[in-house]
Amino acid sequence: MKIQIPNIIVLTACLLTLGCGSKAAKEGSGLFRIIAIDTGFEAPKEVPAGLRHILFENRGTQIHEAMLVKLPDNLTPDQYVAEVKAGSLFPKGALDYSGPGLTSPGETAEMWVRIDPGNYIIICWNNGHATRIPVHPFTVTYAISEDPAPKEDLVLKLLDYRFEIEGSLLKGEHVIRIETPGPSMHEMDIFRLHEDKTIADVKRWRKENAAGPAPAVALGGVLDSHDLRRVVWLRKNFSPGRYVFHCEMPATTNSEPNKQEITHADLGMSKEVEISE
Repeated sequence: MKIQIPNIIVLTACLLTLGCGSKAAKEGSGLFRIIAIDTGFEAPKEVPAGLRHILFENRGTQIHEAMLVKLPDNLTPDQYVAEVKAGSLFPKGALDYSGPGLTSPGETAEMWVRIDPGNYIIICWNNGHATRIPVHPFTVTYAISEDPAPKEDLVLKLLDYRFEIEGSLLKGEHVIRIETPGPSMHEMDIFRLHEDKTIADVKRWRKENAAGPAPAVALGGVLDSHDLRRVVWLRKNFSPGRYVFHCEMPATTNSEPNKQEITHADLGMSKEVEISE
């Protein structure tokens, strides 16, 4: 069921949500807002092309993400989902355009990504949601203006199979420019570890489809893009603690029922970072 949420309520919720921040509120008029609930997405039906400032909010009770997928002319949203249900992780002709990564209930994620004219869907791939939760179709129309790119203070490179950080990740707000030299497609989810939990706990928990108590909070991140030249910016406020950067990209293009997929994290692409007071 589609939920209609007045803009004033969305803005108020944003201001009260941890991590949304006053800058997002000041820039709110041009935001591409995506709200996840456990039964789908609330998002615009049309978005102008170009660099877009996305604010993603999880109002559900489960972890969600919001992958932007551009569909070819001969593939409808229903056909895309049918191919996913048949085992395809990358239906032919469809292009991943990144999007906000895994985000825990009550958290927000903020990013900038460039999108081109065409027909798209928003889909959540977490824990089988791609086959159970309805996708959200939208159209990207031609535009003559775009959102300004933020000024980054860090650069994070996603390589095979490691993360490289240029700059110092300290307490406070950062704008991170994320590049994918590859040569493979990659993504990055950010987790803040609970006390006494480890990176090994996160890896095990994710391999078990988030079964049992969570060892960490999912704070968003950036999903993969078929265009490795695509640059994405992420804005996040980091409090002191231990964090995990994690790439859960599958190493194959198809899935098999009842069989665990090999991911890039299994190949070593998971990194713990500690931020001190």
